[in-house]
Amino acid sequence: MASLVQPNPQPKVGVIAIVWQQEQVLLVKRKFAPHAGHWGFPGGKLEWGETMSQGAARELLEETAVQAKMDHPFACFDVLENAKDGQLAHHYVMVAVRGEYISGQAQAADDAEAVGWFSLDSLPSPLCPDLVEILQRARHA
Repeated sequence: MASLVQPNPQPKVGVIAIVWQQEQVLLVKRKFAPHAGHWGFPGGKLEWGETMSQGAARELLEETAVQAKMDHPFACFDVLENAKDGQLAHHYVMVAVRGEYISGQAQAADDAEAVGWFSLDSLPSPLCPDLVEILQRARHA
């Protein structure tokens, strides 16, 4: 059986879009690892030549059909997830970018089980790690 560990593994850079519409934030229920089945922010890998704000806007549109005016990055977080054998399977450095809703009806794309707008006092569960801390930082960014 082949090992999950790649030769010369390196962290991947990803972006997450923290988008507000009035007093609600847009969340997706993740279909795939890391954190499959948990609610988190739309996001994914940063592509070559993209700014972090451009990448966050692209991932947001691809995952949810929502367009937003993305601001500048305001925080970075490590996402580490081990495989069942205890070996590190995923290592991302996720850059959080705050945005304000422009248009679009939120709908889940291929990589999300569900999508929805939630107020801070009615967040779904389970949540991805650090989500509440990221929301707190986003409100003060």
